[in-house]
Amino acid sequence: MKNIKFFQTILAPILFPVSLLYLATVSARNFLYDIGFFKTVKIDGAKIISIGNIKAGGTGKTPLCIGIANYLHSLGYIVAIVTNAYKAKHKNALIVSDGKSIFYKTPIVNDETYLIAKKTKAIVASAKDRLSAIELLMKFEPNYVILDDGLQYRKIAKDLEVCIIDQERFYLPFGLLRDSKKSLKRCNKLICFEGDCEIKAKIVNNGFFDINGKTKKPQSAFVFCSIGNPDKFLSSLAELGIDIKGYKCFRDHYNYTKKDIDILKTLQVNKKAEVLLTTYKDFVKIEQSGIVYVDIEILLDYEKLLEGVV
Repeated sequence: MKNIKFFQTILAPILFPVSLLYLATVSARNFLYDIGFFKTVKIDGAKIISIGNIKAGGTGKTPLCIGIANYLHSLGYIVAIVTNAYKAKHKNALIVSDGKSIFYKTPIVNDETYLIAKKTKAIVASAKDRLSAIELLMKFEPNYVILDDGLQYRKIAKDLEVCIIDQERFYLPFGLLRDSKKSLKRCNKLICFEGDCEIKAKIVNNGFFDINGKTKKPQSAFVFCSIGNPDKFLSSLAELGIDIKGYKCFRDHYNYTKKDIDILKTLQVNKKAEVLLTTYKDFVKIEQSGIVYVDIEILLDYEKLLEGVV
């Protein structure tokens, strides 16, 4: 993230005009949906809950989808989750999990999809065209369908539009906003982790784990990850009192090779770190001994969030 900000500053004379063009394009697309030129499809038989944001990068959408799915499941509802196939090898509609068994893992599907399948009892489908995914999973007769990262996907009419908001002023590529701020007006509920908003949320640490289950908090670690906001992850570890001996950040959704892991283990030894430490999103792509991950969840008032659709 720091490197991105650096290049955005250096290239500002070029990037800022491009960001204005980007905003104009996004705004025109939204306007055509608003006036009905582009049509939306109403899904019969299930309520559609969309979780999204207007800022690129990690803002907590996937943990929120997991939290909502588990909350609805605890109330006895059949829940389905549709994810996009970004960075997945298989782009067509695919049932990843029926809520009991997981049929595909990374890299056939992306890391977030596999993570959702592991952490919920939801029926999980992945597709570039999420409308086709919904059509595929309707045979399971879900009561609710959650769209992960669904704010910009306007082909489907939503019963509840939820947006996680974060501080950002400028649009891509000069800044990190990927949608018009006016899009917030069509959202039913706004969630934030910092500042003032309708619903405040908090990310909590569920503990440290390895391939064998829960383990003790390490005193020191060499940290690696491939997430949208690595700075936030690193600062959260520092707040927990972990001595970060070094770190390596890969691009978001990166698929690790054996060579990558060997290099990371060498760095751990050279830096005299107690463990290799990463996120659960990264661990699901590796799933081997010798690596510790942090598990998190989002705490908020789910009853208030889902008021009107539950």
